[in-house]
Parts: sequence; C-alpha cells; structure tokens
Amino acid sequence: MLFLLLWATYAYFYQSTYHNEAARFDQLRALVQDHTLEINKYWWNSADIIHYSKGDSDHIYPNKAPGLTLLATIPFGILLLGLSVFQAVGLPEWIYWHVLTYLTTIFTVSLLSALAAVAIYRVLKRIAADSYFSIWAVLAIWLGTLAFPFSTLFFSHQLAASLLAIAFYLFFKLGRGEVTSVPRQFASACGAGLLMGFSVATEYPTALLVALLSIYAVWVTYRCNLPRERKGTLLGMWMLGGLLGGAVLILYNISAFGKPFYIPYEAYSTPGSYFSSTYAHGWLGLHWPGLREFLYALASITILPKIGMLYIGVQGWRVYACNPVLWLSLPGLAVMIWKRKLRAEGLLIALMAVSYILFITSYGTSIYDWSGASYLGSRHVIPLLPFLALPLYFGARLLRFAFYPLLAVSVFYMLLATAIEPRAPFPYENPARDFLLPDYLRARWAQNTSSLFDGQRNLTKDSTAFNLGKLARFPGPYQLTPLMLWWLIAGGAVIFATKWDDSIRQQQPLTGNNIMRKGAVSSSKIPVFLLFLFITGIILPPIVRYAVVSSRHRSHGLLAKYYRTADWSGPPADVEVDPEINFDWSKSLPLPPPFSVEWTGSIAIDQQDNYAFGLIADDGALLEIDHRVVVDVTHALLQKRTGMIKLSSGLHPIRVRYFNLLFGGSVRLSWIVTGRPEQIVPAEVLIPPTVDP
Repeated sequence: MLFLLLWATYAYFYQSTYHNEAARFDQLRALVQDHTLEINKYWWNSADIIHYSKGDSDHIYPNKAPGLTLLATIPFGILLLGLSVFQAVGLPEWIYWHVLTYLTTIFTVSLLSALAAVAIYRVLKRIAADSYFSIWAVLAIWLGTLAFPFSTLFFSHQLAASLLAIAFYLFFKLGRGEVTSVPRQFASACGAGLLMGFSVATEYPTALLVALLSIYAVWVTYRCNLPRERKGTLLGMWMLGGLLGGAVLILYNISAFGKPFYIPYEAYSTPGSYFSSTYAHGWLGLHWPGLREFLYALASITILPKIGMLYIGVQGWRVYACNPVLWLSLPGLAVMIWKRKLRAEGLLIALMAVSYILFITSYGTSIYDWSGASYLGSRHVIPLLPFLALPLYFGARLLRFAFYPLLAVSVFYMLLATAIEPRAPFPYENPARDFLLPDYLRARWAQNTSSLFDGQRNLTKDSTAFNLGKLARFPGPYQLTPLMLWWLIAGGAVIFATKWDDSIRQQQPLTGNNIMRKGAVSSSKIPVFLLFLFITGIILPPIVRYAVVSSRHRSHGLLAKYYRTADWSGPPADVEVDPEINFDWSKSLPLPPPFSVEWTGSIAIDQQDNYAFGLIADDGALLEIDHRVVVDVTHALLQKRTGMIKLSSGLHPIRVRYFNLLFGGSVRLSWIVTGRPEQIVPAEVLIPPTVDP
C-alpha cells in the first residue's frame, strides 16, 4: 500500500526536461540508438555538457555521473521499442519523445524511490515495533521533503538516495539476524555492496556517505552471531559487490575519456571555462571557506528563506516553509544516540549529516552552488534524506504535538513545488511566499516550457510539463483533485492497515478478530478525518478564488473584432470574445486576406511588478497597455519582439491590433512574470469590456 501510494503520486506528474535531464536523455538516445557515449548529435538542447578533445576531434559528453543514464538504458530501450509501434502508425515525433521521457522517469527514479521508502519503513517497523508511526515518519520524508519533487525528476539525487537506503536496509537485516539462509546472506551482502558502489557512479558526492556506510557494514558484520569464516565471506561478498558497482564508473571513464579516474567537472577548472569561478577554488570547487563564510552557508541551507531546508516563517496569518518537519530529526538523533541498541545507527546518521553539511557549505561560493542552481532547498542534501526518517520517527514520537502541523506544512509546500515547478530557476527572497503560494492560489500548474529533441512543442496549451489532471484538460483549480482523492483512498487504507497491524501485535491472548477489527476501525477514524480535512484544505483555496474572480468577471478573454480590411476600417465582419491571443492561421484563415483584427479589454494584475510582453506576428501587430505602445512588430514579417512595462495591481486597458496582407498568418501574445517561464497570456487575466461598444 505504501509503495502504491507513493509510486502513483510520483506518476501523476511529468516535469519534462531542463538542462540536467536533457543531457542525460541525449546520452540515453546516443547509447541506445547510436551505440556511443558521446552526444555530439543531440547536445543542442542542454548546457550541462563538456567538450573533451581526443586527438584533433571534439567529443561532447554530459557533465554528469553516468549511473542514472546507464541504469535507464534498459527501460529506455524497452520503451523505445514498444513505442516505435505507435510511432509507425502515426504518433507524432514530439509526443513520442515526451511519452518516452515520462515513462522512463517513472520506471527508474520514481520506482526506486517508492521501493526505498518500503525498505526504510521495514527498518523502522523492526526497531520501533510501531507500524502506524513508522508509516508517518516515512511519508514525512518521501512527501514532506525534497525527496517528493525529485522523485518526479530525471535527476540522480533521489536515485542515489534510494540505492543507499536499500543497501542500508540489507545490512540492517543482516545485523539483526533476520537473514538466516546462507545464500541469502551472501546475496544481501553482495547486493548492498553493489548498490553502494553504483551510488557513487550515480552521484559523486555520495562517496562520503558510502565511506561511512562501509564502516557500519564492517561493524554489523563483526557483530553478527555467525562463525568467523562466514563473517569473512560476507565481507568478501560485500567488497565484491562494491567493486562491481564501482567498476561501472571506471569502465565508463575509460570508454569516454581514456582514463579510469576522471570527473567531468574537471573541464570547468581551467580559467575562462564555464563555471570556472566555482571550480577554480580548491579542488573542483571544494575548499574551506573560513568560519564566517561557513556559518553564512550553513544558515543559508538550513534556516534562511531563500534555500533553507528547515525554514519556517509566519507573516500575517500565512505560514511559509520548506521542509520544517526535519527539525524533529535533531531531538530524534539525540534519542537514538542515547539508546544503546540504536547508538550505531544514530552515530552513522549523525556523521552522515555532518559530512554532507561540510561538503555543501564548502562547495562553491554562493547559494547558486549550495542549492545546486535550483532555488528550492539544497538538492545536494537529498541522498541523506532517507536516513533521516529514523531520527525523525523518534523526534516525532517525543514531540507529537509539533509533528503533525510541521508535517502538514512540509507536505503542502512540497506538493506545490512538485505541481508548479520544482526547479525554481530564480532566487526569490522567499520561494514559498513569492512563488509557490501565489501560483497555487491561481492554479498555475506544470509551468515548464523547455524543449525536447525536436524543438519547442507543448503537450498542453502552455507547457511541456503536465499533471494528469492538466493532461485530461481539467480546469486549473481542479487539476489536483484526482491526486487528492487518491491520497484520501490510499492514505486511508494505509492508516487502517497500520492500525490493524499494531492491534494484532498488541493483542491479548483472548482477544478475537472481531474485537481487533473494531479497535482498528475506531482508532483509524480520527487520523482519516484529519487527512480528509487536510486534503479538503488543499483543494478548496484555488477553487474558491476562481469562483470569486469569475463572479466579478463573468467571461474572460478579449473582445475581438475581425475586419475585411488591413487597416481596421469599415464595419467588423465578426465580433466575439477570444480567450487568449494564440493563433496559427498557416493552413486556414478566419477571413480572406487582407484582413485585420483588434482585441480590446483589460488585463488584471495581481501584484505590482515588471512584466515583459512578447508579440510575434505574421504579418504585423501592435500591443498597447494603458494607452502606451509596449511592443511594435508592424514593420517586419514574422519577427518576435518583447517590451517591458511596470504595472500596478488592478485592471489595465489593453489593445492588440493585428493585420494580414497575404497568405497564411499567425499572432501570439505572451508574457514573462519575474522568475517564471514565458507563457501565453492566460484567459484568466484578460477581461473583455463590460459593455459591447
């Protein structure tokens, strides 16, 4: 149930690609279709590349560790073969690549993330003998931290986290004597080593975590109640697995670069290269920044609002946050270290946290580096997150009154980040306040417009990304409703199942099944009701705001007058309200040329800001706002121009004039709000005149 709850949640979202994912898919395509590691044929859609010279030729590679790409070749190849059948019967090329990207992500990162959640749940259930609260601790990590949005992205961080979590689970079971069969003991040890070695091939910095996990593995093996020879064999199998996992990286380096040990970021360390300002410091950007800079970096990645993982703040009656539920890991860690039976795991997690904090704060010189160029928390810390579920459990049990509200806030903002845009590219002063919450209230979901292999093609009317509700063309305020219903059904089932499991464990010898069932149902009512209130609280605000806005303005769009002349003269041939200005008349025209169109009305601005408007037209068009010319493309054919204007909150008169002289035509009006991708000006902000002139 836990696996299905999480995997289906991740599958509800498709984020398309930015530079990071595009570089990996470039190499996937090169590997499967062209049987080469270099991406010279496809690299144009990504800046995350390096140029590597071999002799007199230039070879282009992703600047990434290869683990995720190599692991994905199997599902990618199978899906590519299966989808080629649909392509042969007419599936458009651009849809083909989107579907392939979506399914590859689901069957790699999303799948392994959900499996890792089950592994950590089993660890918690074993040490705490508490199914119900163990589930909540796991959900707090997998839905209430950056693990949630990055389980929907083709990034390596969550995959590396999942590999390490499953490796930890395997050794934990060995240490607790739960694996009794000798072949299974050897397979567990070898599998754990393989996952640990491959995690380094997936995300280079996990070498820090692997080193500490290796010490734990040796300690666990030493403490096992097994013959000495068996212990030695187990360690040998673990080392063999680790060598096999690490050999993947070595073989890749030899094949691509002709040397066994090479990190692509070395290409940036030379003066004048991309990111040389970062990688010129210390060893590939790693250096001790000094105490003052270290404290500032530490505050930035923990408590300050721009990228702080632990940040939580209140302004007025609104709460803004990132992953504040992680605060409870601190007292939980103290509890684990205090308890002798949990001390080994507590010390392991504490050392992991310290090593990763030192790594992040010593990497680069600004929040751009510490955050990983994505201004929503610090994605570098993601491989550590699964392990924090253990101390979080004990901290939550200790401070239960604080756990539930912190969990609700954390899950809420991670849901928004996943549904809106998890790769926030702009350093907002406060992402929750300035980006996530405003777009949530306006139901602006799935905003990515970046292109894939065959150029810019949107899957929906305004983005290449989607959620399943948006793909099904649900109105914006209702697009998360199917997911919320799934959370209610699957979450309610998980609550009941864990309550039932705990009631069986705690039953008295004379207690019957009917009594246990009644007890489980009774104790499940309150948490299920609270889950219902939480889900209702997520669904309602965008719907209520949409209803309020709609009551003020019964229709949305601009009043369009179509003329049979090129200069807007004479009586209009047609008058209607067009929801947005986004027309491609290359194959069919609204009127025989020459003709012209004039759109009038008002544009509703929620908050004062600088707005960039883009206008592209064939043959020509003019944009006026507040009776001022903002963009003029009347003197060139099919040329896009942009204009900037500062607008205060409220309604502003807007007019767009378009003319077509001969043959096909097109006209599109787009805008860029600070920090968000360009999109067609949506109907919800366009208001036609109240009185038809």
